[in-house]
Amino acid sequence: MNELENSDQTVELRLDWAMARAGLGICTISRQGEVLSASDGLARMLGYVAANDVLGLDLGAGIFVDPDDFASIVAGADAPSSEWIETHWKRRDGSLVVMRLVARRVSDDSGRDRLEILADDVTERRRQEELVRRSERMASLGAVLAGAAHELNNPLAAILGFSQLLLRRRWPLEDRTALEAIHHEAMRSATIVKDLLALARRRGVERRAPADVNELVAYIMRTRRYAFETAGILCNLELGHPIPPVRGDRTQLEQVILNLLNNAEQALRPRVDGHRSTSPGRILIRTRHEEPNVIVEVEDNGPGVPDDVHADIWDPFWTSKEEGEGTGLGLTVVHTIVVDHGGSVTLERSSLGGARFVVRLPTVSATEQPAAPSRASRPLDVLVVDPRSADLPFVERFLASRGHAVINAASGEAALRLASQSRFDAVVCDADLAVSGGVPIVNELRASSGCAHARFVLSAERSPPAMDEGIAYVMRPYDVDELRRLIEG
Repeated sequence: MNELENSDQTVELRLDWAMARAGLGICTISRQGEVLSASDGLARMLGYVAANDVLGLDLGAGIFVDPDDFASIVAGADAPSSEWIETHWKRRDGSLVVMRLVARRVSDDSGRDRLEILADDVTERRRQEELVRRSERMASLGAVLAGAAHELNNPLAAILGFSQLLLRRRWPLEDRTALEAIHHEAMRSATIVKDLLALARRRGVERRAPADVNELVAYIMRTRRYAFETAGILCNLELGHPIPPVRGDRTQLEQVILNLLNNAEQALRPRVDGHRSTSPGRILIRTRHEEPNVIVEVEDNGPGVPDDVHADIWDPFWTSKEEGEGTGLGLTVVHTIVVDHGGSVTLERSSLGGARFVVRLPTVSATEQPAAPSRASRPLDVLVVDPRSADLPFVERFLASRGHAVINAASGEAALRLASQSRFDAVVCDADLAVSGGVPIVNELRASSGCAHARFVLSAERSPPAMDEGIAYVMRPYDVDELRRLIEG
């Protein structure tokens, strides 16, 4: 008998070991849902330490988020062939996990019915699958958005320009109201286009350099403090020290912080019925360093985000706001920028009662990128062919200050004449510029004797095409440090 008992215990230990290795948990519950026995693995899935901690819990009422799912599990236990059911469980700390469950009906020594449940925590698996699906959606959406946004920019610029000119005149009240509506809606459309471009622009050459997150956060707060104060919102900063730099595009990182602040501000606005909370609106921005990341937290004491829509808030055009109050692109832009920088952004419950967004950005050594010398190691002859660029005078002055000889061609034809008469070490030109017959100027210049061995830097307003060998792309408006690296090598 002892040998049989020892054998049974050995089998049970091996079964527990196998399930633990497979990441599975098992429990037995009464018909009413009370946990009668459980494995340590299942206890850890629920946020407890050991199996004894979950004994007596009401699985049906306290753990299952949807009671109907518990009823389905009970009903499925009587089926000839049990099938896995996916549902949500609530952990000890209130967070949700995605579970795959299968159940069978068993009887104890007294003949009473029990339910034996095998559980598999697939939360991380589902999260990774969703990230892949979102990445695929964004890749296909980005190509469409880029073209649409640029097509909309030109008419919007005309509408905004003429509406501003017309609003300078005196008009009857009814006409002025109509003009103000046109101007306001054009401005809102321009904001949407800007967000679309931020989503679609996955640049091959990024303006990334070591950036001080504390300085970025403090700067954005200075620009927004007056708006918060007039809205009756208290905003506190808790900046950690020391904070190592992160490698990033300063403009994009500022946009991340600004969008999160705007999101918190909108969550704290009075409700439609006009009633304010008895406690003032509060926003807390906190930074800290947890190797290998710098962490930025933005939290508020607003209504928070319901658990069932946590996965939806990152999708383009999803919004909980009233029609006309938001584009549904702010958090999508945040997610896109942060992921492109090798980081992550998550939504958590705030200690203030609302939402907490946590941004993690990888750090870099402060000495990783040495400061550029005041002058280039050798002077270069640079041909600039970008007649439409408003940045051109600044670019010429900057390159000349580095010791380079800069010649500006007023047109593609003029550039070809110069290339036939002189040799150039580098060429900066508009990616869309063409000469007679619609031939891209870059093709003609590369075939010329004067630019045959030159570095080519093409400027563009949209995401660049696949890069040809020997060609780099830079986005307008120019970032001079990026331009310097591309020209000087």
